Amino acid sequence: MLSLKPLMTLLLATLLCACQVGSKDSASDPLTQARQRWVDLGLQHYRYQVRQQCYCGQQALIPATVLVNGQQARLDSPDHAARAPLARTVEAWFDLIEEKQRKGWHQVDVDYHPQQGYPRHIRLDFDPRMADDEQQYWIENLVPAAARP
Repeated sequence: MLSLKPLMTLLLATLLCACQVGSKDSASDPLTQARQRWVDLGLQHYRYQVRQQCYCGQQALIPATVLVNGQQARLDSPDHAARAPLARTVEAWFDLIEEKQRKGWHQVDVDYHPQQGYPRHIRLDFDPRMADDEQQYWIENLVPAAARP
């Protein structure tokens, strides 16, 4: 009588090799792809407008201009001190997205620029059961800028 055990073992081993349970192909990850497009662009000095929607007051809806010089980001107008946390490099925005994904936030939806890769719209929600914790960011009009000393 033939034993099915060796045949089942071979079949199971074949199936396990074909599957990669729980693995994520980082090359097909939208964040990884967008980050690579941004890196390939090679911009070190640029400016963009950013605005935020949250339950943090109407002031956040007014666009702020961010100037990036290498790894330093600052607001164009110092009278917007309350919005200083919006002054980020594009890489810092990628880091924020990655952190929220890693921490398992309920919603981390991002629309990336199709050619340049930077995030154009970020929607974050920590917990669907909590009201007023949603955040949205818009990054617009990103253009190269001259280097500043």
